Amino acid sequence: MQVPEATEAFLEFQQNLNYARQLVEGGRRLAQLKVGAFDVDDLYRAAWVQAVAALDHWVTGEIVDRAVVLAQPAMTRPPKFSKLTISIDLFERVQHHRQPLTEAIRPHLEQFFGFMTFQNPDKIKEGLGYVSTVNLWPRVAEILNEQPDAEPITADVVRTRLREIAYRRNAIAHTADRDPETRSGRAAITADSADDVIDWLERIAAGILRALGPVTPAPDYNQLPEDADGLGEVPVTTRTVLVRGRSLWDENSLLESINDYCTPEVADTLLAVYRHAETHPAFAGYYFGEGAHPSATAWFHMGNDEAAIWSIYTGANKSTLSINFQWMRDRGASPDRLERLAADLAVLPGCTAARDP
Repeated sequence: MQVPEATEAFLEFQQNLNYARQLVEGGRRLAQLKVGAFDVDDLYRAAWVQAVAALDHWVTGEIVDRAVVLAQPAMTRPPKFSKLTISIDLFERVQHHRQPLTEAIRPHLEQFFGFMTFQNPDKIKEGLGYVSTVNLWPRVAEILNEQPDAEPITADVVRTRLREIAYRRNAIAHTADRDPETRSGRAAITADSADDVIDWLERIAAGILRALGPVTPAPDYNQLPEDADGLGEVPVTTRTVLVRGRSLWDENSLLESINDYCTPEVADTLLAVYRHAETHPAFAGYYFGEGAHPSATAWFHMGNDEAAIWSIYTGANKSTLSINFQWMRDRGASPDRLERLAADLAVLPGCTAARDP
């Protein structure tokens, strides 16, 4: 199955599967030479174990990579993600010692998920539930059924096949694949059956990757939109810039910039929007940006979440009011209300049509 946007973890998974395929190929060649010094079938068993280990390792890596992205501020996260815990030490390193969040949290996540195994389909779904809300196995089955000449398959068949493969892997690893009822005392295995398992696990993993979809970092509303004027260099000033948290600007600097760079009509509009925000019952606060010129984003409560509803960007040549439709949509605002808002805004001078509100 073709994977349009294979992740780094998935590419490593494919490389590990290739190691397993080499074991199978080596077994075939030794079998042709009729080597009797050892049981060539053990190479096929080793390939089976290697393939399952590759799947386990890939799922762990995929979860960690996605969790690191989701840990960044203002990301839309699955409910289960919020149940992850961190140590006070990690919190202090990020909050007080300014260690980058992604640098601090990755080892923590690797340790947390590293103690889990992802071979059983239930465990795989449970682990991926931290980073995705997709109905995993039904969606994977749908994806597999989309492939040319694919035989119809259902979610329960996918899960059953995964369990069988994991069970055989455990038999090989923990009981030497013993089967007293056979002549050799061990369960039969062939090169073709090992190859089939490797290929099937690759198809399943590719289906999982497509089902999960990409993780897109949250839009940075401290950066000027592409269709707005460049902010240019920071103006020379003797004013002391106050720092609140990680932001470069504050309310005074924003108001001064609006006064300095905007025509009276534009200034009145931006100030009216700015001042109205804090009178709204759902207002949660402002965040002042880090760009070359002052900016501000207004946050509002939306149900059990918060969203950046609008942002004001100031600049020497152009100032912009940006309505953040994506955040409202991702946090449950109804399409009808967003369409009405877009229509109301469209009558304002200089309004640029919203993209997919």
